[in-house]
Amino acid sequence: MQKLLLTIGAAALTCFIFHLLPYGKALDAIGMVLAVIASIYIGFAIADGRKNIILIECFAAAVFLGLALFGMWGKPVWLVIGYFAHGGWDLIHHPAAVQTKVRRWYPPLCVLYDWIIGAWLLVWLGWI
Repeated sequence: MQKLLLTIGAAALTCFIFHLLPYGKALDAIGMVLAVIASIYIGFAIADGRKNIILIECFAAAVFLGLALFGMWGKPVWLVIGYFAHGGWDLIHHPAAVQTKVRRWYPPLCVLYDWIIGAWLLVWLGWI
């Protein structure tokens, strides 16, 4: 329960900080956070040690970096897609569809964090 509340608090604080920034800087920060959270699985993959897992996680991180850059410098919809898609990426780690060894609690909490930010983005951008 404590990790759940910490995750919700971290997501709320992240959204609050984004909200305080000017629009352009907020888009940059939102994109940078997406790139950072996507790269965390690279660390798990390196700790795992299997080359195929490292390649999978590096490829996925590159995709999310691309979404972050498109959202920062193109259309913000890519950031929304990126956060919701990263939550989906987290979900497939949870039942071990992707075989990277991660802490059991990490994927579901990361889904929550990603999707809170994704939902906040929809509101912040005025789409809902």
